[in-house]
Amino acid sequence: MAMSPRERVLTAIAHKEPDRVPYNLMLVPDLATLVKQHTGTDDYAEHFDHDVRFVTHTIPEKPEDIPVVEWTPEPTPEDIAKLAEATRAYHERGYAVCGRRHCGVYEQAKHWIGPEAAIIGPYENPKEFTVLLDRITEWKCSLSLAYARAGTDIVWIGDDLGTQRSLVMSPAQYREWYKPRHRYIVERIRAINDDVKIAFHCCGHVTPLIGDLIEVGVDILQAVQAECMDLAELKQEFGSALTFWGGVGAQSVFARTTPEQVIEGVRSTLRVMAPGGGYIASPCHTLTEEVPWESIVAFHKGLEVYGAYPNPGDN
Repeated sequence: MAMSPRERVLTAIAHKEPDRVPYNLMLVPDLATLVKQHTGTDDYAEHFDHDVRFVTHTIPEKPEDIPVVEWTPEPTPEDIAKLAEATRAYHERGYAVCGRRHCGVYEQAKHWIGPEAAIIGPYENPKEFTVLLDRITEWKCSLSLAYARAGTDIVWIGDDLGTQRSLVMSPAQYREWYKPRHRYIVERIRAINDDVKIAFHCCGHVTPLIGDLIEVGVDILQAVQAECMDLAELKQEFGSALTFWGGVGAQSVFARTTPEQVIEGVRSTLRVMAPGGGYIASPCHTLTEEVPWESIVAFHKGLEVYGAYPNPGDN
């Protein structure tokens, strides 16, 4: 018997095998505009019947007279009510709901004071940097808590901590400066809704920190960049504790390939990541405008042909 999309997603997150692998993808606005020429709709998730749907709190535009580091507007009760209404509408149709991610603590620090200052801040101005990160953390908490209060199935947080080959900072620096703040955000979310699932976005090579993210209380690692990490190793070492969301290589599968190669890339990823549940299929990045329409169709075709349990990748 076929599951609803929400049942499918929650079953996968519980590390059980649903009827088929749940999936979604995301497109940059320029590519979404091109896709609309084929689908006739702005809502490509609806067109392709994605299992995960998103609700979004839009941060108000900063007034010109307010410094960027002082602009931390929190969601209002009216904002949360709108998110709750949108969430209920998707739930009534049977879809899993995720809150849109806002940039993380480290990412916000980079935006406010620059990448170099965000890296050397702990060493040159530790007291000032602590105050800065604490302000950011409280703001990020308020944004995440809005989704938890709205009743989404997944609250999506994260920080880009990896490059193509390594971490952007040492594990020791992460554990001292960012891990406690990520833990604090997760604990605050769970205090609102202990059943909500926490997804953590991180591009690039993040393998050395996955154990830390599990300790923080993360349920889902989102992105899972196949060009930077060994998917089989991740599944074997962390698959019992984490759900992986992503994994289909935006560079290796979607870039400059044929539709047949995209389907094969989807198939090979499913063979590694899908057994036992704990997997939501998706490109590891938001797809950009160099990806042709045919490749987007091929991604969904690959899941249609090879995504069913009990043997995803081999059907």
